[in-house]
Amino acid sequence: MTTLDERSVVGPMLIWLDALEKDFDKAFVDLDLLLGEIDSDQADLVFESRHKMTALSSAFAQLVHKAQTIFQCNIRQEAELVQLRNDLCLSRSAHYELERESQQLMLQVHSLHCQVHFKTAPHESDMIKKKLEQEILTFRSEIRPPAKLRSEVELLRKENKKYRQMILAMQNEVYGARLAAKYLDKELAGRIQQIQLLGRDMRGAEHDRLWNQLEAEIHLHRHKTVIRACRGRRNHQKHLPSPPHHDYKSLRKQKGVGQIRSVKLVKDSHEGLGISITGGKEHGVPILISEIHPNQPAERCGNLFVGDAILSVNGIDLRTAKHNEAVHILSEQEGELNLKVVYVAPDQDSDDDGDVMVETQGGFVFNLYEPFTDREQKLASSSTLEQTTSSCSSSASHHSDNNNSITERGAVRKR
Repeated sequence: MTTLDERSVVGPMLIWLDALEKDFDKAFVDLDLLLGEIDSDQADLVFESRHKMTALSSAFAQLVHKAQTIFQCNIRQEAELVQLRNDLCLSRSAHYELERESQQLMLQVHSLHCQVHFKTAPHESDMIKKKLEQEILTFRSEIRPPAKLRSEVELLRKENKKYRQMILAMQNEVYGARLAAKYLDKELAGRIQQIQLLGRDMRGAEHDRLWNQLEAEIHLHRHKTVIRACRGRRNHQKHLPSPPHHDYKSLRKQKGVGQIRSVKLVKDSHEGLGISITGGKEHGVPILISEIHPNQPAERCGNLFVGDAILSVNGIDLRTAKHNEAVHILSEQEGELNLKVVYVAPDQDSDDDGDVMVETQGGFVFNLYEPFTDREQKLASSSTLEQTTSSCSSSASHHSDNNNSITERGAVRKR
């Protein structure tokens, strides 16, 4: 890769970096101004907040520096990779050429016969020998371009397969990042309102009521975000079903929260429940069904849906259960299970329809979530849920009794 190529790549990277730095600086200044509006009797809180902001700014600066270093290393490695690819193509084409050339060695046998009969017919022998040599040169010139093209096509097919998987993984990462960013923006707005509430001269029942209302809205939005992560990017199941009359428009007055439903599920001793769950107390969300496996008891009962929160099973309360505890409790149940579940309809979002068009600097427009085959989509479908749940649990860890922010996913399967 030439220096000009490197500059063409570094240019957009610096533009992205400048944009990120401007956004960070703006948010940092706005937060600093907001802290300045807090009353002087909260000086300890302001001092601690500014100390945390300083640490955050230092960490962001180090992250930017390390990102630049890694990017430059990637450019050098990419240049070496291009050179190695060209060498490999030439080597393979030469190998193929030699193989084909070996098939023409029989022509040289005729040349030897001509030398044997040189004394009897010298002029005719020379003419035949020159003709054979000319045919060999023509043959080499004809087989070399196809051999090189065949080698390049094989390399490009392998590279295309690798890049398709990479793009699919990046799509899921982008979806999860956008989902987490929207969630964190709304949670930040709620936390700012709580900070403003602390700055007001308000005490007693009214203060507690407003504080609990803000906290409940934050938890509800966190719940909806994880449900969207479970349901949003499953292209092999484009339209996942939901309980009857539980769409967002029908539940708008209840902020998307449906009625508690009783579900009866029957499983044999050799079967699992046929569901995968996520969430738990350590993540700040209830136990949620993230996937329903085909031809299993959960699918056969027909009353469980992806996104349902499991409140209890056979009278055992799971509202405050951690993830591992819920997996253990659900795995222990046998025979007939009585579940209490509730479905919360997630807010509608443009990312869920799979048609988010993005325009590049060169004017090229493409779909951010270009569909792939079901098999490829299935390989990377879990990264969105893991990333979103990780973001939610990282935020929730500052407001729960257990500060464990490691994302866990578990499938309730055979014991």
